[in-house]
Amino acid sequence: MENYSLSISSVLNTAWEYAKKYGLLIAVIYLLVGMLAGGLGHFSVPTFSYNYESAQSLAEAIGRGDWETMRNIAPTVTSGNRFIGLGGWLGYIVHIIASVGLYNLALGLMAGRFSEVTFDAFKLPFVTYLKVIAVDIITNIIILVSFLCCIIPVFFVAPRIIFAPVYQVEHPEAGIFESLSASWNMSSGNTLSLLGLGLIVKGIMLVGLCCCCIGVYFAAAIKLFALIAAYKALTLNDKC
Repeated sequence: MENYSLSISSVLNTAWEYAKKYGLLIAVIYLLVGMLAGGLGHFSVPTFSYNYESAQSLAEAIGRGDWETMRNIAPTVTSGNRFIGLGGWLGYIVHIIASVGLYNLALGLMAGRFSEVTFDAFKLPFVTYLKVIAVDIITNIIILVSFLCCIIPVFFVAPRIIFAPVYQVEHPEAGIFESLSASWNMSSGNTLSLLGLGLIVKGIMLVGLCCCCIGVYFAAAIKLFALIAAYKALTLNDKC
């Protein structure tokens, strides 16, 4: 099968169409979540210790696509002090809960499971939320390792694993590293396209920030739909 070339313009067009229909309500959700998570986050300061040797081994495993080795090494990259304090954890959990529900909402809107913005999208098994938390932590560790070690440039790694949380939401039965592997595989051959899409989305977020208050949250809704549109395009191609 020939490598599929992701169309950035198609992804952005799809994201804009859905944002026009549902973006304002989703923006309000992002606003409320940001206020709640931000308020909770002020109760603590993030701290962690970094194991360079483990990080280097993890980076090498990433380069080989050796997910079994990653499974064993990832927990040893950070150690010692608390990764984040109680307040930070509470803010992080609020953020993850919102992300999981909004991922499911966007997936449902594009698949026809939902016809409006509904909190039914948040009615997922508790274990799904736990798995997404684990996937998110591991992806952040991988990105941190690739940034600090410079063995594998972060701009190559980040686009390859960005879909892991979304895959986990759509496939709650999947294992954590199965979701990481699925994201890595479906994004193959589209690293530069995804990097370009990411830069454009960051530009949209910057414009939204300049538009004051609700603008940045509406831009976040566009970002959400762009992520899911790209995911759906790559997933459909992966099944062909």
